[in-house]
Amino acid sequence: METFESDGHVIVRLDRGDLALESIIDACETHDVDTGVLVSGIGTFSNLNIHYVNRTDLPEDQSDRNVHLSLDGSWEVTNVGGLIADGEPHLHVTAFDGDRTVGGHLESGCEVNILGEFTIRKIADIQLHRRPGENAVSQLKPR
Repeated sequence: METFESDGHVIVRLDRGDLALESIIDACETHDVDTGVLVSGIGTFSNLNIHYVNRTDLPEDQSDRNVHLSLDGSWEVTNVGGLIADGEPHLHVTAFDGDRTVGGHLESGCEVNILGEFTIRKIADIQLHRRPGENAVSQLKPR
């Protein structure tokens, strides 16, 4: 991993074997990104770990509403995006393996196959955090 910073932007370059989410978290810590937007993310992964919500009633009990997928193979990552609040990324990913396109919340353990390129835009004028809201869903709020 290598990072570069200029004019409120942090560029993150990932190489083969780097872990995507873990590296983005490291970059946020290194460059003091408390609140920001991951405005662009592309690359290739050798495995894809995601989850998606498979419920519409959103009960208080969250244990059965998320479907977790761990998919091996060569994944072309066409987009990663999301917000960073309290230094914690909440990112979604879309990827294609030649047969299917999948999307969901980016989880830890996604290993870069060939490259990964991500751009984070720091936001200085507002500090965001997530707090429990209705139906046990974390809601984005200003501090």
